[in-house]
Amino acid sequence: MHREHEHHCCDAGEHSGELYVAAIERLREHSLRITEPRKAMLHALADYRRPVSVEELHKEVGEKTADIVTIYRSIEAFERIGVVQRHPLESGKNLYELSMAANHHHHVICRTCGRIDPLDGCVVDRFEAAARKLGYTKLSHVFEVYGVCENCVRVK
Repeated sequence: MHREHEHHCCDAGEHSGELYVAAIERLREHSLRITEPRKAMLHALADYRRPVSVEELHKEVGEKTADIVTIYRSIEAFERIGVVQRHPLESGKNLYELSMAANHHHHVICRTCGRIDPLDGCVVDRFEAAARKLGYTKLSHVFEVYGVCENCVRVK
């Protein structure tokens, strides 16, 4: 259901190799094991041009490389150290993309066709700053916008 971005914020192609190398380095910095399944997952995530589900990632990597439990555990570890960004869907499912902290962004997602477009910047930073003033630490957030894209509006 979810297709490539209309704009390529999760830019694969020439940047996918750089993202992969940066992700491997981040695993090393956090003393996480660099296993063949994790390398395969990072390669797949770097090559995607959109956020993907764990099931899509598992299908891409293949059962022989990593079972679904390994995918889930690795994704959790990747998110914890800032290698992937999680994008929650209204359905309760999550999508993930390889995204180093400097590339933090959110998306608008079409409820009808699943089109995903990036939103530049992060307006939630202001709320995190307010939470820090209240003494909170180790902050994070999840935020996506949902609507019906112009193509789906025209079709109706």
